Amino acid sequence: MQYKLFCIPYAGGSAAVYYSWKKHLPTSVEMVPIELAGRGNRLKEPFYESMKAAVGDVFSIIREEVGDNDEYAVLGHSMGSWIAFEVAQKIFSSPEIKKPCHLFFSGNYPPHYSLGTGTIHLLPEKEFQQEVMKIGGTPKIIFENEDLRKLFSPIIRADYKLLERYNGSANSSLPCDCDVTVLCGKDDNINERQALEWERYAGKRFSVCFFEGGHFFINEAPESVADCIAAALNISPAASGSKGKSGPSLSAHF
Repeated sequence: MQYKLFCIPYAGGSAAVYYSWKKHLPTSVEMVPIELAGRGNRLKEPFYESMKAAVGDVFSIIREEVGDNDEYAVLGHSMGSWIAFEVAQKIFSSPEIKKPCHLFFSGNYPPHYSLGTGTIHLLPEKEFQQEVMKIGGTPKIIFENEDLRKLFSPIIRADYKLLERYNGSANSSLPCDCDVTVLCGKDDNINERQALEWERYAGKRFSVCFFEGGHFFINEAPESVADCIAAALNISPAASGSKGKSGPSLSAHF
């Protein structure tokens, strides 16, 4: 069985954040990193003004890529997980596109934790940088180098605007009619109880995997993440190219 895996980046990230995964994923999985507007090869496009706009754009990209005979999954990390969730809601209510076989929500709380009241994106530049650095994962040079700061700071601020205006607690979402796997870093702020709350959005099988690392464990443990994806898609780990490093700990499997 061949699969397409659509990958949606985190706040401030581009499609390139997933390129290092290619050598670890099974050959039967075609990774399709999604480039969001305003970065990468879409640098000249305006940023999204709302989560709805981002979701509509990503939905269109996936719809163009998916054929009637394609099996596919959608993965998003951090901000990308909420985009992936809302895109899945749109897909499952649309007759125009085949449904995914699996959803991977990584490095984030369930949508109902978002109240749409965040204010970090409104802070003056220095305070904004300080708050972003507290979360980790952003190289110091991004803000220390003036050219890099001018390029990346607007991207990160625009993404925080999406996140902080997203009121996931207000939607009346139905469970997604497919398997769901949640990925978390052991040293991130999300605990097991909070991760398990994603189950309310799973229409079929549900599992949670914890990995060594913090919020950006996807960069710290790509082989283990690839093994988790392979297992979730029922692909033999031997086919994934794993070199035998320690894998994730499975916290729940339903």
